[in-house]
Amino acid sequence: MANEASQGIQVLASYTLAEAQIENLVTAKGYTDCVAFMGDESVSVVVSTDSGELTAEDVAKIKDITMTETGFSASGIKIMAAN
Repeated sequence: MANEASQGIQVLASYTLAEAQIENLVTAKGYTDCVAFMGDESVSVVVSTDSGELTAEDVAKIKDITMTETGFSASGIKIMAAN
């Protein structure tokens, strides 16, 4: 039982680390703010920009960062503009 709990904590810690890394890398690219939410099979990234909109180029940059940090395929990643 303790081993299962430890594994669960390690998984959650790895999610938190990946989320923070995505957020830091996206904001380092010049976006106003970013929040990432990671689950077992997908990740959602909400990005705030000065214009309030994301271009196809923006989505591609953010998706590339997210794929690199998580190992998820593009189909498991959702990118949204904060409104």
